[in-house]
This record gives sequence, structure tokens and C-alpha cells, in this order.
Amino acid sequence: MKHLGLILFAFVSLMGTPYLMAQAIEDMETPGNNRVEALSSLLTAMESVRTEVSELRTELAAATSEPDRERLEERLVERSEQLQELERRFRESSAGVDLSLFEEEEKESFSWEQTLGKILEPVLDEVEKATATSRKRSELRAEEDRYSRRAEVAQKAVDRIGQTLPKVTDSRLLENLETELKRWEERRMLAENRAQAASLQLEDMDRTKEGFVGETTGFIRSFLAERGLNLLMGIAAALFVFFGLRLLLALIQKVRIGDRPDNFGSRIFLLLTNLLSIVGAVTALLIAFSAAGDLFLLGIVLIFLIGAAWAGIQVIPQFIESLKIVLNIGMVREKQRLLFDGIPWHVESIGFSCLLVNNELDAAKLILPVRRLVGFHSRPWCADEKAFPCCRGDWVELSDGTIGQSVSQNPGTVTLREWGGSEVTLQTPDFLEKSPRNLTLEGFQVVTQFGIDYAHQEICTTEVPAWFTTALEEKLPEIVDAGDIRSIRVLFASAGASSLDYAVQVDLAGCSADKYREVKYAVQRILVDVCNTRDLVIPFQQLTVHHARDDKQAG
Repeated sequence: MKHLGLILFAFVSLMGTPYLMAQAIEDMETPGNNRVEALSSLLTAMESVRTEVSELRTELAAATSEPDRERLEERLVERSEQLQELERRFRESSAGVDLSLFEEEEKESFSWEQTLGKILEPVLDEVEKATATSRKRSELRAEEDRYSRRAEVAQKAVDRIGQTLPKVTDSRLLENLETELKRWEERRMLAENRAQAASLQLEDMDRTKEGFVGETTGFIRSFLAERGLNLLMGIAAALFVFFGLRLLLALIQKVRIGDRPDNFGSRIFLLLTNLLSIVGAVTALLIAFSAAGDLFLLGIVLIFLIGAAWAGIQVIPQFIESLKIVLNIGMVREKQRLLFDGIPWHVESIGFSCLLVNNELDAAKLILPVRRLVGFHSRPWCADEKAFPCCRGDWVELSDGTIGQSVSQNPGTVTLREWGGSEVTLQTPDFLEKSPRNLTLEGFQVVTQFGIDYAHQEICTTEVPAWFTTALEEKLPEIVDAGDIRSIRVLFASAGASSLDYAVQVDLAGCSADKYREVKYAVQRILVDVCNTRDLVIPFQQLTVHHARDDKQAG
């Protein structure tokens, strides 16, 4: 090993291999008595390369053809760079210091294309490696097809020349045609050989190929074998940092004196906790892949981060609104009323996930990501404001005349059971649009119209209302409990075109809501019975026709 550096540098000067030169430089750095010998070997190599550079310059000056000049210039540049590197290493090794500290580096302008290319290079290399077999097979098929067509064309040329030769009598023409024939036969043979070689390679690949599933499985197996440990270490580091930071910050939050989970400081702390845990996990992932030297996985993560950052630019306004909601300073706030999808909700809690509650809809709960609430606004609850117009079991009347008992109500549908047992199912927003009137909650009123003939005009405002009221007070308890009847009023409403009309109002307690229709019909029946008993005439619609006298008859 005494003259190993000298031997290696002599080989470098002859072969010009950068890898061997690097190996020789590494041997030069050995400590002890070999230091002087290593420097001597390095100096010998420098002199050898310097001599070669001088000879190349002389040859370049004497060269006349352009190809020779280009070749000599390339070789001269290569050997000059090697000489500069050897001189730098000699100065650095003789002094035992790093000369890069004393060199001014040229500042290069920043380029997104170059930076992104460096990041993508390891990833593209892996993609190229994964698709190497498929691309090779495609190239061989294309090559086989190309040379097969060449062989066919060359065969046509051979046949054409072969048919022409017997007809030629001119010796010079015959000689040229024979030369052309040989040339085309060589082209045909070369094309056939190349096509056959490509075909044989394809056959070999087809015999050894494992199919798409096999190749995919093989790629995954190879990927896990080469990078499985790195991937596992990176994921483990990211999870450890993520959950470790969240646990640490949760403990800090618990020991904070006087802290409330709904105040502004706690929300800021929660936001920073989530942000710090995510940033820490990503940083740990990058450090793990960088420490392992796995540029492929590192590039994948960086590409993902660049894509996320680019996508984030497009949604910055929405992101800001989401942060304002999380901090409870946005358009949607906790403990307020929010109309979401046409249904009123109570905003129970706000965070990165928001909890909406409506106890009247079978205690329904709705958990939404905060971004879903961007664009909505809430308001404080008004005094005695209810989250839904009815509860399960209440009787309601809709604007279209439908009357039924609510047997099921949830955020999706409301089911009403009508008299007779039939059920009507409505979408909850549609149910609310029909202005439901709750008959059970605070009680209800049955209103009906009734008229008598003008023959009873003298008693229509005195005796008749009393008769009607008395009859209703006596007969209605047969249908509903007397305690559920709050009031009965018979009011003279109007003098109609053919009748004297009354408005009959019966106020009942909510527990009698199931008798709403029966009471309404019973009022008409009771009043008709009073008319029969008191000889009151019930009028009917009349049409009076007036005949104008003819002018001539009148004269």
C-alpha cells in the first residue's frame, strides 16, 4: 500500500476516470508517515495531468478539422478541471484545512424550475425504474415493427433489381446495379437480424414476465424492502411528535389557572396546539427521511407540501373565515340560533368540528367541519323562542289544511298521523314552510259560521245568541271534558245578503286537540238542533230577478 496513491493517480492520468481520482484523493488523507508519500503521489499526478493538458493544447493549436478540434476541446476542458481539482486538494491537504471557507461562492439567481427539478429528480427516477420493464417491452415492439417494415422494403428493392438485371446489356449499368443489389441485400439482412433480435428479446421477456399483478406486487415488495424501514421510521416519528405535542399542550392547558374552554384565550391556545402539532409532525417526517438519506420519500413529502401550499393560496379567504369561527369571533357563534339546511339549530360548541343540537328533533346532533359553516350566520335566541314548533305527540294543523299528530320528527322528516290512522311524511324543511299551528301546546280555538233568516231580525242580537250559547255549554261536554272547555262565545258577525250571520268561537285546552274536527262538526249540529227547537228558519241562497218594464208598455 506504500505507493497506492501514485499508482492510482497514474491510472487517473491515463484513463481520466473521476471516480478513481476521488478514491486516490481519499487515500491521500491517511494519517501518519504516509502523509508525505500521499502528497508526493498527488504532486506526481498533478504533473502528469499538467503535461497532458499542455500536449492537448499543442494538438488543439495544430488541429485543422472541426471534429478534431471539438474532440480536443472537450478533452482539454475535462483535464483542466481535473488539474484544478488536484491543485485544490494538494493545497488543502498540505495545509490540513478546508479551503472552501476562503472561496467566494458565486450567487446564482433563484429558479423555481431548477429547484422543483431537483426535488422531482429522485421521484422521477423511481417512476422510471418502476416502468422500465413496460417501456422496454414497448420499445422492443416498436423496434421489431420498424425493422420488419425495413426488411419488407429492402426485399422489394432486391426483387425489383433482380428482375432488371437480366435485361441490362450495358456493362457499366450492370456493375452499378449489382452494387446496388448487394447494398439492398445487406440492408435486408441487417433489418431482418434486428427484427429477429427484438423478437427474441420480447419472447424472453414474455416468458419471464409475471403479469400486471405480479409486476405490481414485485414493485411493492421491492419498495418495502428498500424503503419500508425508512417509511416506518418517518411515520413513527411524525406520530410520536404529533401526539406527544398534543398531550403536552393538553397537560399545560389543564394546569392553567382560571381557564375556561369557551374564552378567547383558550381558543387561541387550541388553535396553536393543532397548528404546532401538525407542523411538528411534518417537520419530524422530513427530518427522519433526510437523516435516512431517502431522497425519494423526502421528495414525495415535499411535493405534497408544495401542492398543499398551492391549493391553500386558492382558499385563503375561506380559511380566514374558518379561523374566525373557531375563535368564536365570526358570523357563527356558540350558544346562538343557526338556520342550517332550513332547520333551526342550537350551536352547542365550535372548534375545528362544530356541534349543532336540536332537542325537539329527537335530540338530534349534527357534527360538521368548521368550513361547512362559512357563509352562514347565527343570532341570539329570543325570549321563549322554541327550536321547533311542535314536539312528538303534539297535534298540528298545516297551512294546506292537513291536521295530524306528530309521531316522528327528526332532521330529515316529520311524520303526522291523521284521523283514521293514515300517516303523512314530509321533509322537515317542507314541514316548516307550511307554517304548522300547534293545537296541543297552549290550546286551540274552533271557529265556525252560522246564519238564520231575516224573519228573526228582532231577536237576532238578544235572545238567539243566548240560546246558542246555552245549548253549546250543555251539549259540548258530551264530546270533550267540561274542564277542557275554556270559553264559548256566540257573536253576531254580520247581516249578510240572505242571512243574519254569527261567529261561534269555542276555546279548548290542548289535551283535546284530537277532538278538533269532531268539535267543529258538533257545533253545527247543536246549532241546527236549537233552530229546530226554537222554530228558527235557516235560510238558503236566493237569486232575485228584476224585470224592467218595456218603455212602450209603460207609455
